Amino acid sequence: MRTWGAERAVATSHLRTAGIETAALDADVLLAHVARVEKETLYAHPDTELSRGACERYRELIDRRARGEPVAYLRGWKEFYGLRFAVDPRVLIPRPETETLVEAARGHIAGRALTVVDVGTGSGAVAIAIAAHEPRVNVIATDVSADALAVARANALSNGVADRIELRQGDLLTPLTAPVEVVVANLPYLRPEALAELAGERTSLAYEPRVAVVAGADGLSLLRRAIAELPRVLARGGAAFFEVDPAQSRTVAQLLEATLGGAVRLTRDLAGEARVVASSRL
Repeated sequence: MRTWGAERAVATSHLRTAGIETAALDADVLLAHVARVEKETLYAHPDTELSRGACERYRELIDRRARGEPVAYLRGWKEFYGLRFAVDPRVLIPRPETETLVEAARGHIAGRALTVVDVGTGSGAVAIAIAAHEPRVNVIATDVSADALAVARANALSNGVADRIELRQGDLLTPLTAPVEVVVANLPYLRPEALAELAGERTSLAYEPRVAVVAGADGLSLLRRAIAELPRVLARGGAAFFEVDPAQSRTVAQLLEATLGGAVRLTRDLAGEARVVASSRL
């Protein structure tokens, strides 16, 4: 008999044997996805039978998860800032710590009618989260990848903010032709060595687009270029917010201060790490 409870138990054991630290949670999330129910329903009705087709689909997903494929790609979406975003291997999976970037930018926006640019938008998570919670802003989202922009476009539509987000393809800030009041960016900031180390720890990074995570020998090449472009696109009194590796925060703070002239502010994530570096243009 292929019951929810029996399949969950076998799947959890399989994932643990494969070295997946979140084995039980992943088994539950994927079963809920296949059965199209909430996880709580699985727990309340463990004797419910799973159809043959659903069982085969579930076992396939568990095998893929055992090989390291991210849950977000397997079920096709990820929650971020209270919203649902479609994700696939064309884009980076939104991380919880990036919500710190949204919070920092929203603290500056504070309900005002401003133009915000999200540089390297990927799935559109940051741009869409800001637009959804700041109804007076207009957002420009840039990305060098046409594939990423296609994902962002679908997410803007599904989250009801497509009318206030303009997608532009191009490198960093080059698509901008007029000044904006706010720049936000979660650009790649890993060193190649760091990526290799993390990928070896069975993280999702081995499956995500390399262009979305690695930035030169020291991880700062894209951040340097974006910061250098700020005087051209950031209006006087405007503010720029960059998500960084905490180990890079001091270097990025120095770059921003030298470029914009304003005081630098650090925002820490829920783990207490310096995650966002911001400054205003004098």
